Amino acid sequence: MKIPGFQIQETIGAGGMATVYLALQESLGRSVVLKTLHKADAPSESYAERFLNEARIIAALRHPHIITIYDVGTTDELLYIAMEYVDGGDLGARIRAGLEPSEALDIVAKIASALQCAHCEGVIHRDVKPANILFRHDGTPVLSDFGIAKQITVDSELTATGTIVGSPVYMSPEQAEGTPLDVRTDIYSLGIIFYEMLTGRRAYPGDSAIKIILQHLQGPIPTLPKELERFQSFLERMAAKDREQRFGDAAAVVAAAQKLQREELTRHTPPSPPRMVATPDGPTAAIATVEGQTVVVPLAQPERKRLRALLSSLALFGAGLATFYVYTETLKIPGIVRLQPEVVETSPTEIASRLVEQSLAHTTQPANLNRAHGTIPSTPEPLRRDVMQALIWLARNSLKDDRLTHPPADNAHYYYSRLLALDPGNEQALRGFHRIAERYAVLAEQEYAHRRYKKAQAYVTIGLQVQPDHDGLHTLQSLIDERDRSWFEGLIEFVSGGETG
Repeated sequence: MKIPGFQIQETIGAGGMATVYLALQESLGRSVVLKTLHKADAPSESYAERFLNEARIIAALRHPHIITIYDVGTTDELLYIAMEYVDGGDLGARIRAGLEPSEALDIVAKIASALQCAHCEGVIHRDVKPANILFRHDGTPVLSDFGIAKQITVDSELTATGTIVGSPVYMSPEQAEGTPLDVRTDIYSLGIIFYEMLTGRRAYPGDSAIKIILQHLQGPIPTLPKELERFQSFLERMAAKDREQRFGDAAAVVAAAQKLQREELTRHTPPSPPRMVATPDGPTAAIATVEGQTVVVPLAQPERKRLRALLSSLALFGAGLATFYVYTETLKIPGIVRLQPEVVETSPTEIASRLVEQSLAHTTQPANLNRAHGTIPSTPEPLRRDVMQALIWLARNSLKDDRLTHPPADNAHYYYSRLLALDPGNEQALRGFHRIAERYAVLAEQEYAHRRYKKAQAYVTIGLQVQPDHDGLHTLQSLIDERDRSWFEGLIEFVSGGETG
């Protein structure tokens, strides 16, 4: 088999009448996936039309979590679609390997953002399932296979009324009944997938399609085990039998999933550093939050003296640290709106921050995002551990509150950078930078989906300064660049047309 411009390398799958190949696009020297359909194998013209419909639908959806279409065409014998090659496996494999709740929420939020993009363009996917959620090599999930997607506003003749399409395991009740669909059918399917990601088992098992469909129609929403019951209400809002009781759109799913992500981050945060109840003679009690409970511990006089000594040592340590560390206090991107208003009243985070700042005071903070590492002055290990624990707590709380790179000296990037200076190669700090970049990617996606392109660009710019090799941000940057080029070329064409007319 030959397709001009492509070298077929291997067969990677087959389903229905279509065959999928890994190929090399000769003009650009990149690996692509070729989905092909032999014209002779198409049972009808409508089947061939539906095949090409997939390409047209995906090509119109520009989103970092939707697979990219490169080309579509025909030969004498074939119809073909050339699309992005995604080499990180599918969600089914990750479910079998086991996922943390935070990972499941992250996948739900990103795929829901992709669905919101599709829904805003009037497209329902109708076959959201683990096999259609793929991963790039950096772990970014992408939604694929829009082969049975349907325009919401068009009464398509490609699927007869009352015909069931989609995968029974993840099918909404209304889809199983063959009734008219809206965007909430995709939300239901994603909810059923969410249950499977959390538990590792299917929501509605069965040895036949009929038994599975009956459970979707009549069975109760599955109950999560006790250790996961905090997600039950979210699951029920996605997988309610009555679509009127589901989230109204995928954007609401994104918001709810991100809220749960922040709560998960808090659950795994170490106990807060103590804040002091002060008198003119010094602190008399320590107040800490442990597992959501506020604990007040009176301090004996020797303990108060030890705390004073600790703070003095921290201050000396911080002064030495400044010689070996370069950090920016904030990113200088014009026009960026702060994610959170400034807090006027004193909060536990602010008090804890002050404690650490006493240890790291008077450091030089040039305005750049380079993280320079040097030899840290010799420091007593207990003191170093105390500072690191406080920095981790402050960084996580800053991330939870969306204080990513602002305000100066009180943001997630600041604290993770300090942690990395104390402990070069610290895994929590490196993961923290990735989470910051991920958050900027989510913010940029939201702005892009709402066509606020300047703000999306600003978030991408900041995120890439935090993590220059973040694939999702680079994909977003490509989308923005291509949109800018298309807009400029369209303007030139318009002006040129006006001049020649």
